[in-house]
Amino acid sequence: MKNCVIYPRFSSYGQNEQSIEGQIRICKEFAESKGLNVVNIYPEKARTGTNDNRPAFQRMIADAQTGAFQYIIVYMFDRFARNRRDSIMYKEMLKEKFGIKVLSALEPIAEDEGGEFYEMFLEWNAEKYSKRLSKRVRDGLDTSVANGTYCGGHLIYGYKIDLEPIAGKPNKYIKRVSINEDESKIVRYVFEEYDKGTPKKEIALALNNQGYRYKGKPFTGRTFDHYLSNQKYTGEFSFGGRNCTNMFPPIISKELFNRVQKRLNENKYFAGGVATAKVPYLLTGKLFCGHCGTDMVSDGGTSKMGVQHHYYACKKKKKGQCDKHRENKDKLELYVVSCVVDFLSNKKNAEVAVDDVLNYYNKRTDETSLKSIATKIANAKNEIDKLTDAFVNANSVLLRNTIERKMNDYEILLNDLYTQQAQLELERGYKITKKDLMDFIEVLIKGNKNDKEYQKKIIDYLITQVYVSDGHTVVYLNIKGGKNIESVNLEDTNTAINGIVSVQTQSPFARQKGIVRTHAKANSYFSFYMSVSAWQTQKRDENGNLTK
Repeated sequence: MKNCVIYPRFSSYGQNEQSIEGQIRICKEFAESKGLNVVNIYPEKARTGTNDNRPAFQRMIADAQTGAFQYIIVYMFDRFARNRRDSIMYKEMLKEKFGIKVLSALEPIAEDEGGEFYEMFLEWNAEKYSKRLSKRVRDGLDTSVANGTYCGGHLIYGYKIDLEPIAGKPNKYIKRVSINEDESKIVRYVFEEYDKGTPKKEIALALNNQGYRYKGKPFTGRTFDHYLSNQKYTGEFSFGGRNCTNMFPPIISKELFNRVQKRLNENKYFAGGVATAKVPYLLTGKLFCGHCGTDMVSDGGTSKMGVQHHYYACKKKKKGQCDKHRENKDKLELYVVSCVVDFLSNKKNAEVAVDDVLNYYNKRTDETSLKSIATKIANAKNEIDKLTDAFVNANSVLLRNTIERKMNDYEILLNDLYTQQAQLELERGYKITKKDLMDFIEVLIKGNKNDKEYQKKIIDYLITQVYVSDGHTVVYLNIKGGKNIESVNLEDTNTAINGIVSVQTQSPFARQKGIVRTHAKANSYFSFYMSVSAWQTQKRDENGNLTK
């Protein structure tokens, strides 16, 4: 019997602390159904922030090195990490280094290569729908803007909402924005003091000394960041390409606002401005040294002219234990994205990716998945009925409190299951075809390869690993082609390179993995990208760019 651990995490939205217990119970039942032995539980209660700020998560990652467990079970995949990039990075690290796989107790199948591509398609499909919907939405917004009614969203500090009854429609109201007199005094004070040159920290201190508070807490300098740049305080602002002049009553003058914007820009410049901004390293967690196999991490420096340069560097190189040269960050990211685009531009390769997605879609939305969720819903309802009867018959307050906590857990579970069921039924209704996916790929490969958001999307969804040495770059794609490759490492990569250089026949590694490859000269500076279905070589010039 293989071992597993459970990672239940409190989610601040719509859940309470007791939901941890419910997650553990569901995860244990899932482990039992899969024949897995639970050896540890790492509960993360009521904590927010990045993965690095989650102590239970970090203990689990550290314990993964012991080899004591082969699976991590989470209630849902969104409990594993706070964002997609962290999720991909940690899953790849766990799989590649320790052979550990992350499973979801609620979601019907694991996130695999077809699933990554599938999510990209869903985003694209949703964007197409949003364009069709946009005209109707714009018509409604145009009416609201013309009438000066509130269009929804977050109401900024200094204002309140007044409800104006609609004649003949009980419990229906028109929402209008008006000035909150107490809060607007603070807004005016902040703008006027900053205009005089008073630092934000001193403004906050003055307000705190006068007894003012923001949502029950003392003001800080950062509290005012959004105030000082929000044009709504002038009573006139831009909204969806519309000039709105009658939705928000003015609290400050346009002249005061403009002077504050000028001062903000000056202070931003002297504080370092763009030069101090964080630069995203898109290949973090996926890039490895082709000399020693160690992670490649962010590195950089500033020239004598004050120009910043950004690189990826081998961890061991920094300690003097590897001879790998640094790689220019932007050039390497562009090159990797170019490899993906070039790969998918080949119709046969695109069809391999499409087959992956269709297999994933069919498996995800088949009757078995829906029946599984329907069974879980029925079981949850049955448990709630039993707990309700027990609550009515309970003779003590302590027993009733215990039962009530369990009922809350099952109610949360039931809501999550209904959400899963609705999502799957919605996806079944798409009836995705091969043509739909080929159309999507055709649009995808026409994106701007120099655009960082485009690069991020390609790398996040379609790249598994990249090995880079001073002579070559190997890019592994999230495309299986129906084969089964659990992981790759530096040894596999070197075997592949040796098999491709100056050898016309397939290497043993290539035959084993079902790979077709093309010939490359032994002395050329080349890169090849790999899926289970195909290898191809691409030469690079002295700057590391693709050549024809």
